Amino acid sequence: MKSPVVIALLLVSGIAPAAQQSPSEAAVIWLREVATGKAEEKPGENTALSPEATEEDVSDIRSSLGQLRKTLRTEDLKVVADKQDGDLAAVLVSQITDFDASTVQIHAIGLVKSADKWLPAPMPSSFNSTGLSFRPGFLQRVKDLESWMLLARTEQLVRLKNDAFALLNEEMRKFKTPDELHEATPEKLAGDFISAVQARDLPAVLALLGGLEDPRPADWDDIYKVTSRMLRKKEITHPQWRLIGAPEAARAIVAAESGIDEPLVTIVALDPAGNYRVTPKAHMIDLPFVRSKSDTWRIRLTHDLMAPETRRAPGQSNRDIAQAEEDRRRKEEQDALQEAPFLEKFPEKLATASAPRREQTAREAAAQLLTAFRAPSLTPVCARMDLHTTPATALNALSRAGRLWQRIHLPFSEATPVLLEVHESGDDAWALVQMFSARDSGDPSIECLFFKRSADGWLANPGFSGESALPYTTDELAISKLLEPSLAARDAEWWNGLIQKIGGVAADSAPAEDEARKIVEESRRAVADGDALRYFALSVCLDDERGPLDMLKACSNDLTGRQAGEILAIHRAGRWTAVSLRVPPMEGDDSADSYPMVVLATTAEGTRILPEINLFDPLTDNRGLRNRTVLERVGTRLPEGARTELEGIYEKHRTISAADRGSKESKE
Repeated sequence: MKSPVVIALLLVSGIAPAAQQSPSEAAVIWLREVATGKAEEKPGENTALSPEATEEDVSDIRSSLGQLRKTLRTEDLKVVADKQDGDLAAVLVSQITDFDASTVQIHAIGLVKSADKWLPAPMPSSFNSTGLSFRPGFLQRVKDLESWMLLARTEQLVRLKNDAFALLNEEMRKFKTPDELHEATPEKLAGDFISAVQARDLPAVLALLGGLEDPRPADWDDIYKVTSRMLRKKEITHPQWRLIGAPEAARAIVAAESGIDEPLVTIVALDPAGNYRVTPKAHMIDLPFVRSKSDTWRIRLTHDLMAPETRRAPGQSNRDIAQAEEDRRRKEEQDALQEAPFLEKFPEKLATASAPRREQTAREAAAQLLTAFRAPSLTPVCARMDLHTTPATALNALSRAGRLWQRIHLPFSEATPVLLEVHESGDDAWALVQMFSARDSGDPSIECLFFKRSADGWLANPGFSGESALPYTTDELAISKLLEPSLAARDAEWWNGLIQKIGGVAADSAPAEDEARKIVEESRRAVADGDALRYFALSVCLDDERGPLDMLKACSNDLTGRQAGEILAIHRAGRWTAVSLRVPPMEGDDSADSYPMVVLATTAEGTRILPEINLFDPLTDNRGLRNRTVLERVGTRLPEGARTELEGIYEKHRTISAADRGSKESKE
């Protein structure tokens, strides 16, 4: 941090190098740091805070920044004015949420140029606590800029409140002009609407809902309120809006009327993430189009899209919930009769929108299908399926694919698909896949996926999986008989052939630090990617009866979190090398970071992880009990000295973990 004297000398000398960032850029970057809490943690870091500032000054700064942090929305920040006086500057940054005049804020930032950097004053709207007001020649300049910030801030606040809709109108016209809304077809505009909702682009959505009409639609205030509230949420939760814009859903436009005054465009979507409790099915939604007085098209939101989503009422009894579920089921059955002609078009439209992704070998087709299942959307899976079959078969296959996608993505209970084996018989093939989860890591949970070869390569067969796929094989009876022995074998030990075992660990054979870092980093990438096979390939277990089951349990816990983590330190002693990690909780989990110690040993195949021997800095009694069990197992199973070496490393790990946790807590 520069002292006031150094800052003053730099300012007076005029010989400082050119700033790498403009004052405006530096102001916005600092506001983003305020939003994350970094500026509040260390008010003097990358700011012009004077080292002579008192503890009371710093406390006031932290309090001010804490209040500012609560109001910041970094995606809405935009520089609206700035003023520079040599090596001092002031910047005004606006914040308008959803072009709503009631949300307008103006943040005023003073900045000081030190060497080649613009440093923000630590207190918004002033140069307080910079020390510059006590330096000859700076007091009046500081006062002038502070006065400018006060007056210009008020002017900008009034202007932006008055111009909020003008700004929205400008953004809407960037997306569509009235001429384009006149000339485009409803089908094309419906596709644009889907894209705009998926991108959470409020101006684009509003442009298609009549925002550019003069006068605007009579229900414009309601339209604006519904769409802005829906798009502001982190996730789309409204069932009807999810059919239009949920990123997890596969969807297609299946029908578009033309030649009439109020045509309908029909969208069908299969949304696997809307309700994990039920097998997903395809549903349709209509977008009605109307012409304005100026002959431009707009979408008229239906009652279902305008209505609030249905939520469980406080105090609602289980009986009422069961009745509501029964009413929903009956309504779906009634809707299915009306929707059937449109749903039947869905598979073919999906297939047309994305060319089938065939592979040259059955194993590669299976591997790529599982990769598609790990994607955050069902759409990549559809490209791996043969949808050119009867509508009923294709819709059934899509529903089962959606259910499998749910098992892989179910929040906090994800299953990791593990490709066990692939068998071929002529132009037919089938892959056995274990749905590997922490809940029952050692139990078999086998999915059988079927594939068909054409002249262009391998693709999932029309029935897709299980018994539904057998009728689409060349010889259903023969393939059933071939399938039975492999299923029976996997039912006994599904992991057979996937797990490496070792009888012991030689003394003084600790892997080198560089090699340990490389293996751990690769294994953590596999965890983040949900790639169980790669994780298994980098791991070994002890060759007794407990080894595989203990290893599977440890691996499944890692894969469920899908967090790569960060290496804090590497330790070596005797036969062991261990890596201290900090692993954050998965998104949506408010648990504390965990601190596993990953244990590695040298094997005939090279450096490998022993997941069953990993230890944890104990935050709970369960973790402490697990650590004691692991150490007792090492002492019983391996030669004398192995446990002592591991305990010594573990104490270093605990020290590092405690220091890291304490550092994080002090910042918070």
